Amino acid sequence: MPDAPRAVYLVSHTHWDREWYQTAHEFQVDLERVVAGVLAALEPGGEPELRHFLLDGQTIALADYLAVRPEDAGRVAALVAAGRLAIGPWYVLPDELLVSGEALLRNLLIGQQTAAPFGGAQPVGYLPDSFGHIAQLPQLLSGAGIDSFVYTRGNDDAAAACGLEFDWEAPDGSRVLAVNQGGGYCNAGGLGHAEIWHAHTRRAVHPERAVEQVAALFAKLATRSSSAVWLLNNGCDHFPVQREFGRVLAALRAAWPEVEFRSGSLPEYLAALRAAGGAHAVHRGELLGGMEHPILSGVWSARLPLKQANAECQRLLAGIAEPLLAATHFLHGLDYPAGALNAAWRLLLANHPHDSICGCSTDAVHREMLPRFAGVRETATQLAARRLGDLSPRFGPEPAQDRAAVITLFNPLPVPRRAIVERLLVLQPFGYALDRLGLADEAGRQVPCEIRARHFVERFWGVDYRALLSGEEQEARFAGYRESFGGRILRPAREAATADCFVSLRFEAELPALGHASFQLTETGAPAPPFTGEPVRRAAGTLDNGLVCVRLHPDGSLDLLDRASGREYPNLHRLVDEEDAGDEYDYSPAREAGPDRRAAAGLPGAVVCLEAGAARATLAARFDWPLPIGLDAARAGRAVETAVCPVEVRVTLSAGSPLVEIETRIDNRARDHRLRAEFRTAIAAQQVISEGHFLLNGRPLTPPAGADWLQPHPGSYPQQDFSLLADSQGGLALLNDGLPELHPLAGPAGAGISLTLLRCVGWLSRDDFPSRRRQNAGPTLPTPEAQCPGPQRARYALLPFAGDPLEADIKGASEVWRLPPVGGQGVSAGLVPGGRSLLRKANPRVAISAIKRHEERDTLVLRLWNLGGEQTEERIEFGRPLAGAWRTNLIEARGGALPLAGPAALEVELGPHAILGLELEFAADA
Repeated sequence: MPDAPRAVYLVSHTHWDREWYQTAHEFQVDLERVVAGVLAALEPGGEPELRHFLLDGQTIALADYLAVRPEDAGRVAALVAAGRLAIGPWYVLPDELLVSGEALLRNLLIGQQTAAPFGGAQPVGYLPDSFGHIAQLPQLLSGAGIDSFVYTRGNDDAAAACGLEFDWEAPDGSRVLAVNQGGGYCNAGGLGHAEIWHAHTRRAVHPERAVEQVAALFAKLATRSSSAVWLLNNGCDHFPVQREFGRVLAALRAAWPEVEFRSGSLPEYLAALRAAGGAHAVHRGELLGGMEHPILSGVWSARLPLKQANAECQRLLAGIAEPLLAATHFLHGLDYPAGALNAAWRLLLANHPHDSICGCSTDAVHREMLPRFAGVRETATQLAARRLGDLSPRFGPEPAQDRAAVITLFNPLPVPRRAIVERLLVLQPFGYALDRLGLADEAGRQVPCEIRARHFVERFWGVDYRALLSGEEQEARFAGYRESFGGRILRPAREAATADCFVSLRFEAELPALGHASFQLTETGAPAPPFTGEPVRRAAGTLDNGLVCVRLHPDGSLDLLDRASGREYPNLHRLVDEEDAGDEYDYSPAREAGPDRRAAAGLPGAVVCLEAGAARATLAARFDWPLPIGLDAARAGRAVETAVCPVEVRVTLSAGSPLVEIETRIDNRARDHRLRAEFRTAIAAQQVISEGHFLLNGRPLTPPAGADWLQPHPGSYPQQDFSLLADSQGGLALLNDGLPELHPLAGPAGAGISLTLLRCVGWLSRDDFPSRRRQNAGPTLPTPEAQCPGPQRARYALLPFAGDPLEADIKGASEVWRLPPVGGQGVSAGLVPGGRSLLRKANPRVAISAIKRHEERDTLVLRLWNLGGEQTEERIEFGRPLAGAWRTNLIEARGGALPLAGPAALEVELGPHAILGLELEFAADA
């Protein structure tokens, strides 16, 4: 390693946390000053030695500036075109671990789109402050035309051993040139100041002090760099342009005349690094270590309601709205509202910066995130509801036609499915034979159906229940009306002829892959056929559907029997609570010796039946849990005083499915604590397999030691939609809805998983707890809303399986659970016939993350990924003849043509862990 560099690239930048200890609006005021100063410094008459400035690699900062200075758009474009100002490639600098893989690709896609009018994005994967990096990031960057990566956090022993410059290889073999910002992205920030934060002030700059600072930095870099070309990062959080830049640069050149100091860009530095030659070490796997910089893993469970809202919005956009709109566009010629979808994605991405989605900012910041989530949710649901209304109009051309009611359902999955569906059917007083109601499919066949409840209601001005996408939302809204206005609007059955009737239905629907089907209301009185599978049987505290049997105990724990394999899983779902003396960034026990754990085991309670249908049944365990009200005054342990927190654990079993759905509700009246559900098993697993971003990660049961790390490993890991334990006999999968933190458990009998349901803290950052070795990660500000007071809810599910997890299609089962059919009520007049599929896939080893129209052309875009480490094939059959098929990169640039496997079929190969973009053009209708 060289003692001194041959060339140094001083890259001036600002790292713009859009919201953090101040709101986005407050920081926008500062942003205007900073960017205006940057433009002035780069233009004639400014700072002649400043050749380049990096606007933090995210175009949303530019959008925020131009929102208040639109007249500067031309100045920005001129500087970008001249290579003086770098923007992009991201729309926002995301937390990679807490958002979906598809959201990361949309981030790159929209970053490129928003940079294009100004001259284009810098081709560097710049992520200076993200709290860890996913293993597939080299493939994502390569798939977006980016061949380099610059970062600060995430090194473990293996990555640190590679030095500052190395080749980072994704599981599919894709590589990028990675550069660790030795000492951090602020390593040359505030040069010439006694304290780095003085860069925000008018304090005098002393060039001789800058020489001392760079000398100290050189000594550190010399032990890590394998090249004679070094990177210095001249900036930091919300920094303006380095004052006295020319004088500072002159002093550095005078102090090291043998070194070429350049004010330059990251692409220039990387080109020089490559030109210098030399072999680089290769690193494979995540960058998730806290060896040199804290990884701040507590953000995976801070403010969990934000994570749950994000999961819902990602599901609504990529999982429901886009597939529905694409299917109805390409199958039925309906419009594709690209502008509305793009706007919704931008709004969602505005919540994906690390200080936002991580939940490590002020209460005011996170309150401002909620309207963004709401806007995404409202846009996606309205687009879907309107499209379902296009398929089955809410009203007929003539009033008499409104009597022929239909329920239309769309299946967003690329495989056919049988689903148990619940809907609230709204019937106007047209003289229905209410005791003879049933449902028939489009071929006229009666379908399994049961009426759960009927309510006769006086006409009132409320929402149009027919347009709501889910029966759960329908029932929740209607329950609110009944509770508040029941005495006014509810009518007895004898008034059925003059009252509207709200009928709660449960029925079984056979649905095509990525297509819709409609079900006609009938009044034949013919008995409905039975639901598929054995009916759910209920005994004392037990549900059994012939596939699995689950016993729920009063303390919320449960025993599970997988009848297919005979395997028993006793004492699952043990609720455990422990103190949290940490902050929004990190969990910590109060003492080095470990936490005070309080288990719910044995608490008195009751198990009640909430529903006992043949197709679906639900039990609930209810108990009061006295938990310490918080920490003691010295924060040295838990308080003696307790607060009683009511808990309800709901367990649901459906006919024909081995899935055990769990919903835990708690009225949180305690502070400074963490609640987890433990699933300890006798499965002889050596690791937890956890879904990540386009990859199944293996998580060790015991964490790496990391005794000499700046922040030791917490033992917890991030996850996407599921994790599982498996051995030679099969195993148990744990699905989740917006609960991204898991903790592998090792035990004498076998492996287990601990799932975080709630984490409650009261400070943005503190420096007085052991897990981060008593150092701050941000300003010490109170955040009482991060205690998550009041009613909280967590949804997850257990799925026993036999054999190989890939062949058992755990990913597919997770999608079935996360993406139920969406529906609406209409009439048969004007109905678009169902039964067609836009496409259908077959291989359980291949998943699809995107089904949408191309951003620029009227073609279909798919993104597939191989879940396994072996090459595999997928055959996709389409509902229309194809005119052509092409590979694309991961941001939809067209590549080579692909041969068709038939008039409406395509067969593709996917290498190990590969992500594949496809573009399909349909033949014109004859």
